[in-house]
Amino acid sequence: MMAHKILERPFIKNPFLTDMINLFDSLRHKKKHYGVASCLLLTGESGSGKSELAKNYVKNHPVVEDEERTHIPVLHYELRSVATPEEFLRSLLVAIGDPQQGRGARNKGELYARLIILINTVGLELLILDEIQVIIERRSAKVVTGIADLFKDLINDTEIPIVFMGMPWSRYLVDSNRQLKRRIAYHYVIPPYRVSQKETRDDYRRLLKFLGDHYGISKNLKIEDVSFALRCFAATSGNLAATANLVCDAFILSDMEGKKISIQLFANVVRRYGVEDDFNAFKLPIEKLVLRELVVHSDWSFGSRANKNAIVNAEYIEYGILKDNKIYCLTG
Repeated sequence: MMAHKILERPFIKNPFLTDMINLFDSLRHKKKHYGVASCLLLTGESGSGKSELAKNYVKNHPVVEDEERTHIPVLHYELRSVATPEEFLRSLLVAIGDPQQGRGARNKGELYARLIILINTVGLELLILDEIQVIIERRSAKVVTGIADLFKDLINDTEIPIVFMGMPWSRYLVDSNRQLKRRIAYHYVIPPYRVSQKETRDDYRRLLKFLGDHYGISKNLKIEDVSFALRCFAATSGNLAATANLVCDAFILSDMEGKKISIQLFANVVRRYGVEDDFNAFKLPIEKLVLRELVVHSDWSFGSRANKNAIVNAEYIEYGILKDNKIYCLTG
């Protein structure tokens, strides 16, 4: 069997994410040229593009090794399950390249002092802390308060801009500490894709055209055409990651089976996801499809017991499609 090269997944630069890249640049510029360390809270649903944005930014501002030191201009750090501020400090030390791997410190103060020295040594210009909602999900007021205080001190003592990223309820971590909230000047929520209006529908169609061009699909099938775009939206609810995966999987299946890209091939992809044909957006007549647009972001219920799901699901408005591709509201 002939070996295939690793498939290159594209970074999707829609207008909002492009604005965020420019803001990241601006945060670094303000610190470097004016000595002002401004911070950002960026939230969005799972699959909205937060982590890919951070990874792409790091890729374009890589680590520089020279004879004297390792220079890390941008660090993207994904928080895991964090039980204590000490655990957070150790894991961040390891991520930056602490020679002692976070060991050898007697207390939190020594860990913190080592972190400040290491941040200055590597010349960090922007710290991106991703998945900060895991702190909220511990549901321990002591942990939330302790780490919120730590973040506040980190901003003060490093004087570098920090980007906090996470699910929509990440805002509670910032709101829990007045001094931390005051130090975060920029607040953005990644907007969802919508198709109920022509202007927003065209944004989603541009996304599909970009993906179709990237994978060479466009020469066989214009997936950005309105009727096909609506099928894609019905299959993914407009989620950025789900849409990108759908198109990528269609390309892979076409390549594996030597079949031309078609609506039937997309139907086969969705069927392989485990979706029955009665609900397959690429098998149903278009007037049978249901489009779900996000209108209220997901949230966190602090009143839920530890063994219950505390996530409050996002809310959607449902739309139907007429044969001429006009959209009408189904939600009463």
